Amino acid sequence: MVKLQAKPVELNIFWTATILAIASMFAGLMLNEPLFFLTPIGFLFAYQLILNYRTIFFLLLFVTPGATEFYGASGFSTTLPTEPIMIVLMFTFLFFVLMKREILDKAFFTHPLAIILYIHFTWMLFTAIFADEIVISLKYLLAKTWFIVAFFYVGGLVIKNFSDFKIAFWCLFVPTLLLTIYTLNNHLHYQFRFSEVNKTMVPFFRNHVNYAVFLALMLPLTIAASRWYKKYSWQKMLINLGILLLMLGIYFSYTRSSWLSVAGALVAYLLIKHNKLIPAVFASIIGVIFFVIYMVSNNNYLDYAPEYTKTIYHSNFSDHMESTMSLEDVSSAERIYRWVAAMHMIEEKPVLGFGPGQFYFNYKAYTTNKFETYISRNEEHSTVHNYYLQITVEQGFIGIAIWATLLVMILWKGQTLYNKFKDPIYKGLVMAITLSTITIIINISLSDLIEADKIGTCFFMFMAILINLELYYNRTKNNGLITD
Repeated sequence: MVKLQAKPVELNIFWTATILAIASMFAGLMLNEPLFFLTPIGFLFAYQLILNYRTIFFLLLFVTPGATEFYGASGFSTTLPTEPIMIVLMFTFLFFVLMKREILDKAFFTHPLAIILYIHFTWMLFTAIFADEIVISLKYLLAKTWFIVAFFYVGGLVIKNFSDFKIAFWCLFVPTLLLTIYTLNNHLHYQFRFSEVNKTMVPFFRNHVNYAVFLALMLPLTIAASRWYKKYSWQKMLINLGILLLMLGIYFSYTRSSWLSVAGALVAYLLIKHNKLIPAVFASIIGVIFFVIYMVSNNNYLDYAPEYTKTIYHSNFSDHMESTMSLEDVSSAERIYRWVAAMHMIEEKPVLGFGPGQFYFNYKAYTTNKFETYISRNEEHSTVHNYYLQITVEQGFIGIAIWATLLVMILWKGQTLYNKFKDPIYKGLVMAITLSTITIIINISLSDLIEADKIGTCFFMFMAILINLELYYNRTKNNGLITD
């Protein structure tokens, strides 16, 4: 009798599927997260799609701009249809590790940017172990895991050259253009009133900030794409229309941080062209450090406390901007209220922080009444509205140092790659990716959108593209021609 023995790969798949099924059921019960019960199905679905993973990734990009948040009656929440697809792609990547390691580029996984990302995630996991509410931190990290795997690792497998990027761009651009038209049309019915802006992009964006930041990161990519096609071609005319509509969308979003990020990207464009970006980055970091030192010295920040009765929401945009300059509009005052709490929390736990996802559950005990506003009840459960402070609160000074290193390295790679490439298409591509990343870096000084679908996911994808652009340059020594 001949004994049939399973191949090592088949055994790996069997045991991995078994362990995942048990672990997912356990996680679903412990974390009260029904999505984990679908893990075995996602694993099998990923196995079936492993040969067609590129199409699934491009499908993910296509549905990303129009993804909507879903909240179940039991408190369960997800983003549809993107989050289930991200989970499937995460398991697809796991299959690659088990079955097709030969297609995984070692140079990609050992790139300095990838290594810093490993360190960033590992430190988050370490700080989560010491969090008071470890379950909350673990749920936060699990969601972060499929964000990173789907857009950084799988994105790195898919978008390797200019042709791949063109497909990725159109997958994002077409739905973004349609959603911008949809939002502008809705806003037109309200005569573009500032007071009605948050109604215009529902249900595709949570608020005007998420919408405007996403349009801002798409703008450099779209401007770069306009150079890919001949004059009067339908592609060029459509892209030029898209540039106009994106700019209108950003303007009528009435989002100050988005306007600032577009202006910042324009300045960064000039700095990159003259090879001055990195000195400007370090000068900015030093300026921020001195500003923070000044504000905390002798409690100088108390001099900027607003009057509670004047800190209101303005329905007129000109009044809103005027109150912004005097720090008396409610959104600016509420940000300061939380930033002050964040500083007190950092003082309490400067090394390990409170753990990932822990700010909301702890900050009320560290607030200062002098900065309180009428929306300080925080019924929407939002966080610091400054991602740099959020990381420092939740991961300590080591966490923010790792994050700052990652951002500086991204910008340095963007600057050096732009100088290396001679091909104008690739130079433009590097410039667009770097500027889009800069819009995110600027916006997260006033928000926490790295954790948000559409914006945070694009951030990790841009990292993967920069790595692949450098690897492409190293392979071709800048002699490679563009293949469409």
